Amino acid sequence: MPSVSYQGSTLFFDDIGKGTPLVFLHPPGMGRVVFSKQHTLAKQFRLIIPDLSGHGDSPSLKTFVSIDSYAEEINFILDHLKISTCILIGYSAGGVVAQRFAAAYKDKVTSLILIGAYPKVIHRKLKLMHLIGMKMVRNHPVRLAKIISKAHTKSKEERKQLILHMNKANPEIWYHFYKQSLQYDGIEEMKECKLPLLLIYGEKSDWVNDQLECYKDCHPKKVYIIPGASHQIPTLYHDALNAILLGEAGN
Repeated sequence: MPSVSYQGSTLFFDDIGKGTPLVFLHPPGMGRVVFSKQHTLAKQFRLIIPDLSGHGDSPSLKTFVSIDSYAEEINFILDHLKISTCILIGYSAGGVVAQRFAAAYKDKVTSLILIGAYPKVIHRKLKLMHLIGMKMVRNHPVRLAKIISKAHTKSKEERKQLILHMNKANPEIWYHFYKQSLQYDGIEEMKECKLPLLLIYGEKSDWVNDQLECYKDCHPKKVYIIPGASHQIPTLYHDALNAILLGEAGN
C-alpha cells in the first residue's frame, strides 16, 4: 500500500488505475475501506483514496486534527504524487473536508462531487446523528463501528472488513471530526467557489431536501437523486453511484 511521511507520521492511501485522478474522502471513523466498491472505476480512472490522519492505517499521535489540516494532508498527497488537478469526491461528512479543500485549492480541483454531503448542518435529525455519534465514540467506539458497518454492508465478510478498519481509528480524532463537521458552515464559501458541483443523494435519506437547500446559490451544479437509495450510497448503491461517476467524470 502506498504511503508518504507527513509531519512525523505516515499517511496511507490507495493509488490504483490510470487516467483522470479521482480523490475520495471518507467520513469520520470510516477510512478508505468505505470506497472499496468504487475500485472497479480503476479501469477508467486513477483512484486516490487516503486514510486521513487518525483513521485506518494512517496513525496519529495527536488527539485533534482540524478540517483545514485534513485539506493540507490531501494537498500534500497530491503534490507527492505530482498530481496537479483532480476530481474531488467527498462522502457524508467527508464532504466537509472536500469543500474546504476545494475552497482553499481551487486550482487543483476541476470538479467537486459530494455524496450525501452538506455545507452546514441544518436538519434536526442530522444534528442529532452527529451528537449521538460524538457521545458513542467517546463511550463505546467499538459498538459504534459495528452499528455503522452493519448499516453500510450486506455481507458478513464486508462487515468484518469495515469493522476491523474502523477499529483502527483514534476515538478522539474521530470525535473531533464529528464535532467540526457539526459546527462547519461553508455555505458562503461554496457559493463563491464557482467550481462545477455534482450533488448525489439517496431518495430515502430524509434530510436530503433541507440540505440541498444550502446549495441553492451554488452554480454551476447538477443534482442526482438515486431512486430507493438510503444514505449509504458508496457501499449499498454502488452500481448507481459508479454509473454516475463514470458518466460525469468521464466527460
